[in-house]
Amino acid sequence: MTNWTTDDGTLINFETYGGGPGREVVLLLPGLLGSISTQWRNFVKPLSVEFAVIMMDLRGHGRSENKAPNLQPERIVQDIVGLLDFLEVSRIHVVGYDFGGYLGLMLALNQPRRVQSLIMHATKFYWTEDAAKKMRTQLDPDKMAEDVPAYADQLVQEHGGRRWRELVRQAADLVAYLAQKGLTENMAAQVQCPALISLGDRDEMVSLVEAQRLSRVIRRGGLFVLPGTRHPYHSTLPIPMLPMMEYFVKSSLNVR
Repeated sequence: MTNWTTDDGTLINFETYGGGPGREVVLLLPGLLGSISTQWRNFVKPLSVEFAVIMMDLRGHGRSENKAPNLQPERIVQDIVGLLDFLEVSRIHVVGYDFGGYLGLMLALNQPRRVQSLIMHATKFYWTEDAAKKMRTQLDPDKMAEDVPAYADQLVQEHGGRRWRELVRQAADLVAYLAQKGLTENMAAQVQCPALISLGDRDEMVSLVEAQRLSRVIRRGGLFVLPGTRHPYHSTLPIPMLPMMEYFVKSSLNVR
């Protein structure tokens, strides 16, 4: 376990693999309520054959702390930038699952010269008030413990028995924030790097229509649909996802 400390004293947990001179660097970002202990873990070994790989637990998730009173996407992006500065990484390819893809999009807007390509998998971009209200109803730790105890147990294992409930409450507030003050299509249209919108054809949270719309908003956007794939991370299998990730990263180097 390796830690880096942010300017507010928060310890951010990260891991690196496959380093070497001249290698392209891939940053893997987990989703909301996810961690690197489970998400993207099965992609690390094959990716590290050709790329340097960085994984990080988001603020308040997994083994990362959160000294702030809430979860703010801008603060998390600031954490990502700070970690990349600490690691002296000037060029990055970002692959984010769920909220990790949303953060990747924010990072691409914030650091256009640094982000060489972006893959957003199962990422909900269009947060309407109704969608946020529905999600907030689900993000009730007491209700989760009663209705989906297996998932609640998983959150305990990933984030700790003393803090998973608070994390879920903060996640609910974050969703409301995205609906009110999140990215707009006009912002997404400013992304300069190639961006691939990846989605399972059975995703329960993000519709194919939404994904296709976003892929067309982004100037250099593309769409990749995985057959038989639902929204939960464990439904995303390395094949066919991994070959497309590798191809997309390599092809982006020829179109800058």
